[in-house]
Amino acid sequence: KTSSVCSSLRSCRCRRPAALVSSTMCRAAAAAAAAIAAALSWRPAAAFGTGTASGALAPSPCLASLEACVQQAGVEEFAELHRWLLQSPLEPSRVDRAALSLAPSAAQPGQLELAAFVLFRDLGLALLARALELLLLCRGSDSACGQLLPHIEQVYGLRDALEARIVSLSPGYAPDAGTRSAVLRTGRNVRNDLDRFARAPAPRAEEGGASGLLTRIAELAHIVGRRTRMLSHMLGMHAWVRTLRVPGRGAPVFVLHDEYTSWLDMVETLVGVMVRNGQKALTFVEVGISAEPFQHTLLQEFSGLQYIGLALDPGSADTTAAAVQQRRHQLFQEAQARTQAFAVAGRSVVHFATSGALAANLPRDALDLVLLDLSGDGVQDVQQELAMWKTRVKPGGILAARGFGPEWPESLQAVLAHRHGNDMHMSVGGGLWWFVEPEEE
Repeated sequence: KTSSVCSSLRSCRCRRPAALVSSTMCRAAAAAAAAIAAALSWRPAAAFGTGTASGALAPSPCLASLEACVQQAGVEEFAELHRWLLQSPLEPSRVDRAALSLAPSAAQPGQLELAAFVLFRDLGLALLARALELLLLCRGSDSACGQLLPHIEQVYGLRDALEARIVSLSPGYAPDAGTRSAVLRTGRNVRNDLDRFARAPAPRAEEGGASGLLTRIAELAHIVGRRTRMLSHMLGMHAWVRTLRVPGRGAPVFVLHDEYTSWLDMVETLVGVMVRNGQKALTFVEVGISAEPFQHTLLQEFSGLQYIGLALDPGSADTTAAAVQQRRHQLFQEAQARTQAFAVAGRSVVHFATSGALAANLPRDALDLVLLDLSGDGVQDVQQELAMWKTRVKPGGILAARGFGPEWPESLQAVLAHRHGNDMHMSVGGGLWWFVEPEEE
């Protein structure tokens, strides 16, 4: 009864590990993991300072002794999920300002943020407890194993507790902190996750029955853990961007997107939105080919997409040109191999050249989406590249980038100087984009 659960959980855990599991979002929670392990039950008074148990979850045998239930279950995937949930962040992620030669920040997380992290961590653990209880019932051949509706109702019952505890966070809200919308949005997303779980039909016998429901509950716990990590990242980025200034021009305007889990997800989402909005044929140019093999996936998913990839030739002016050229030429060959089938159909072409050479051979206002590599291993003169490629994108099209963030200060300053007066959309993992406006006459 556990084999399909293990297989599904393994797939769920590894779906986007680079963006959501192994990133800086997890580091703030590592030091707190030992303390968390000693406090697995709901503690509303400690979390919210209310001194009441309002909104607490209904009693759960496994929640009262989660470690024992994990050991009794003896399923490594559940033990791994348990450890991962225990390491959920308890505060916003922090930019390593000293390593980046940035001035120290006196900003500290507020009561609202700290209480929200405890809330979402506890909800993930409560979901895991419900999954373990079902597993142990089935393993003991208990007749309640086959009665799926009560188990679904128990899980959905966590929604009311979630709502009550979110309401109880209000006294900790500082009006000018800029964190309330992100916390409430995460709460709303988790509530919607619970709604979708409850609306889905109970798994039929051929879908695994209790085993299928067990998988769904465990996946729901994993979703909550991912959303907690995303909230940590978004609040950390929010605190960081509030410190940015363009000399003589003030603060830039950023829109932080928690629906993108990486810059790859950002690109796929942007292309998908264009297609859903009726744009069946579109041209996408990647300036600075990534080692991530995403081009084939995009071309396969969107039949109207034309892809132009550019592996950047460093040129003789680069003192490390030989080594850089060899690495980039390898990326060029790999991208060619991945997209060969689409090249035959006239939907893909990959070049090894300078950015200027490719741009000179493309007409103005012709492209729908351009993605620039600003990571330091990509384009060199960022402001020049932004100005040049902007002219190749249609008005209303999108100029996007990867490699934008505190880790890349030179690219960061160049982008801010270029785009200081208009909004910019940010994703996890250094993604950035904006709409290209028509040039003023």
